[in-house]
Amino acid sequence: MKAISYWGIAATMATAVATSGLTAPLHAQDADEVKLLERLNSLESEIQKLKEQLKETKKQAADTKKVAEKAEKKAVSAIAAKDVVRANSWHLAGYADVGIEFSDGENADTFTSGKFNPAFHFQFKDIVLFESEFEIKTSNTGETDIALEYSQLDFLLHDNAVLVAGKFLSPVGQFQERLHPSWINRATNAPAGFGHGGIQPLSEVGLMLRGGVPIGEKLFTYSVSLGNGPRAGHDGVELEGFGRDDNSNKALSGRLAFFPFDNLEIGGSFLTAKIAPEAEEEGDGHDDEVEVEDDHDDAEEVIADVAQSDYDLWGFDMAYTGGNWDIRAEYLTADLKGLGGDDDHGDAPEPISWEAWYAQAAYRLSGVTDSAFIHKLEPMVRYGRFTAEGDHELEDELSEKRFNVGLNYWVSPSVVVKTGLEFRNYLAEHREDDTRLQFQLSYGF
Repeated sequence: MKAISYWGIAATMATAVATSGLTAPLHAQDADEVKLLERLNSLESEIQKLKEQLKETKKQAADTKKVAEKAEKKAVSAIAAKDVVRANSWHLAGYADVGIEFSDGENADTFTSGKFNPAFHFQFKDIVLFESEFEIKTSNTGETDIALEYSQLDFLLHDNAVLVAGKFLSPVGQFQERLHPSWINRATNAPAGFGHGGIQPLSEVGLMLRGGVPIGEKLFTYSVSLGNGPRAGHDGVELEGFGRDDNSNKALSGRLAFFPFDNLEIGGSFLTAKIAPEAEEEGDGHDDEVEVEDDHDDAEEVIADVAQSDYDLWGFDMAYTGGNWDIRAEYLTADLKGLGGDDDHGDAPEPISWEAWYAQAAYRLSGVTDSAFIHKLEPMVRYGRFTAEGDHELEDELSEKRFNVGLNYWVSPSVVVKTGLEFRNYLAEHREDDTRLQFQLSYGF
């Protein structure tokens, strides 16, 4: 009985040992399977998310394609409508100004006449552009003066060539054509010799070919004009566009310029013409400037038998407009030879010559400080000289030195309040020097 019990105990123990050795590996295998299932579930979830994202991306791409197709159709329709419906377009621009001036010389303190200069632009496709500007102002006698500054047709021949016909601003120099509007001019007036009665031609009536030609990385511009030319007048030569010529000669003028690098332009100008003596009305011993009208040709006569005068003008200019700087300089000289034949002693008259130049600089204070007020300030300085030789009356009337210093406040890019001091030193001994304090409000539109 005892032996059987011993063998039973031994068998029981062996069975327990064997059972314990098999149980551990089975538990480990179950744990690995659980982890594998969890990872498979995670991967399946990520794959499902990628499928959803891909589906959303395809939907967005389809929507974008539809939007692009609609935009393309609208653009095509707009271009077609522009070509068909809007062959003509127009634009109104211009400027206006008012001011006040105080003087310690022979001129009285005065409010300066307000000017209104509307400019109209009408264009037919890319073929022709019509542009015209009027100047409307109050004269010193209280009357309203209306003057035609220019009225021209621009034929767009090529990307590098435009043919201009009519009355246009003279291409000689840079001030008259580019800077004379008051909201562009950094000072309150023109430099000495570059306004009415000065050496620079104001306008011309005729034809002009102009454009720009890129050569490598450089740009060259040109303007060549053939017109009625100047006439003899009060200041020796009247340099405004006349609607009819008083002689058969035509004036040739122009300007060539190039840009050696960005923001710097250097140009040279010329004008050559023959000028007839002033017309004399029949029955009137006084010389007067020709005003030829179709219905009054018999009432006025040009002294055509007297030798005409050679008038030659040339000059150069530069402009640098980089960053906050606006720096400009211009020089012009002209000669008038032999107008009106011999003088009282039988000798040929002395030639008359004019010379004018100026240099100016302006600097916008934007970026100097954090002040919004300082950002809109622009100090400027300009010095120039205008002289005439060969005629004592013209020498006394025209010759002067002029120095301007000013401070501009730009309310907006096209509205400016200008303050300035102008010192005029006349070269004639009998003329009193003049200092002027000037204020001007100008608006370009």
